Parts: sequence; structure tokens; C-alpha cells
Amino acid sequence: MCRRCDGIARTLDGATTIAPGRGAPIADVYRGLREVIRAAAALLHGRAFIGLLRQPVAANLITFAALVGFGWSVLAEHFDAWFEQPWPVLDGLRAARQDSGAGLWLLTSWLLLGPPLLDAIAGVFQDRLRKAAETSMLGPPSAAAPPDTVLRLRERARVLACAVITWPVALFVVLVPYVGLPVVLAAGGAVAAIVWFEPPMAARGLGLAARLRLLWRNRWRAFGTGLGLQFAAAVPFLNLLALTPTATLAATSSYLHFEKNAP
Repeated sequence: MCRRCDGIARTLDGATTIAPGRGAPIADVYRGLREVIRAAAALLHGRAFIGLLRQPVAANLITFAALVGFGWSVLAEHFDAWFEQPWPVLDGLRAARQDSGAGLWLLTSWLLLGPPLLDAIAGVFQDRLRKAAETSMLGPPSAAAPPDTVLRLRERARVLACAVITWPVALFVVLVPYVGLPVVLAAGGAVAAIVWFEPPMAARGLGLAARLRLLWRNRWRAFGTGLGLQFAAAVPFLNLLALTPTATLAATSSYLHFEKNAP
């Protein structure tokens, strides 16, 4: 039994109780996607969150605008130059993707690097939203877990480093006809899940290895949430103002639906 909620937890809107556990893969992907929509609606209408949005929204706006501005002003120019000159190898692939290659590389760069960079800069301003979401769903906490800021910064840096290492590989994969883009989209959903589920798990003392095991156990719901948040990054105004707050609420709510007992 949950020590905090006496065995009863509710959805973000407080309308119904939740039953943690896994379902069929397709159903869990849908539930993860739906959680993103519920989180965005809760930010607009939830009384528990309205007074907490100033700093999270400002941090998201500044960081998201800076990342997009860097992408369009710096990366886009370099990517265009790469596709305008012959490559020593695989030049046929470059020629086939000359018109769309730079755009595919920008998309890939966001899918892999956008979430960890956005979280590394703006994520620190979202913790009050996470606590408010947990209070709304579980009730007041019996005891607060002390934050380990150094540990969380180190593990965020590890996730970002892994994304940077795989980035060049993904830039090649996305150019492969038919299969490249779906593979990179799936990888982007996985990266978003690893990044955005960190706050509610770290607050419970779970290190990176333990978080990855729990995400894998609940992989379909986590993937649906991560994929939904990548789609949300393309929604005007939601991306600029509330992508990180939406991710915080969606990941917190989805985490509370996870099956947490080891098999």
C-alpha cells in the first residue's frame, strides 16, 4: 500500500482513481499519448497549477527560443552547406536527399538533443509543478525526500553525453529511405522518456540504472508519453510556453501509473 495515498490515487483532474499496472502494448502507448493531452489541459484549467506557472513558463520560453534560434541560425546554415558539396563517401545518398536533408538533420537534432538540453536548463524550475501534481494525485506527502542536486546534475550530464554520442549516427540513419525517419522518431520518443521521467523517479532516490530498468518494464506507456511530448514540441505556443511544464505533469502522472514491483 502506498504510504502517501493510503492505496488511493487519482488522475490529474481528480475525477477518477487510477489503477497502476501494465496493459497491452498498443493500449499503453495510447495511454501515454493521452497523458500528454491531459497534462496540457491541467495546466490550463487545474487550480493547483495556475499560481505556479510564472517561472516554469518563463524558463521554457527563454530556453526553447534559444535552442530553436541556435538551430535555425547556426545548424541550418552548416547543414545546408554539407548537402551542397560532394561527400567523399555515400555521395549518392547526399544527392538523393539534397532537398530535404538539412530539414531531416534539424529534426533529428531536436529529437535527440532538444529534450536533454531543455531539461538541463529549464528543468530546475519545474519541481514545484511536480510536487503540486503529486499532491493533487496522492495527497500531502508524509515526508519530503531530500534532493540530491549534485547527483541529478551528474546523471543529466550522462544522458546528454549519450545523446551527443548517438547524434552523428542518427544523422546518417535518418537519410536512409523509408526506414530512417521512423527509426529516428522512435529513438526521439525513447530519449524524451528517459529525460522527462527523471524528476519523479529521482525524487524517490532512483539512480539512472534503476530508472532505465523501470522504464523498460513500463516501456510502452513511457514510450507513448515520450512520443507525445515530441509531437507537442511541434505545436505552436504550447512548445514555446509550456513544453517543459507539460512534460513535468505528463511524466509525473504516467509514472504513478507504472507497475513498480519487480517481477
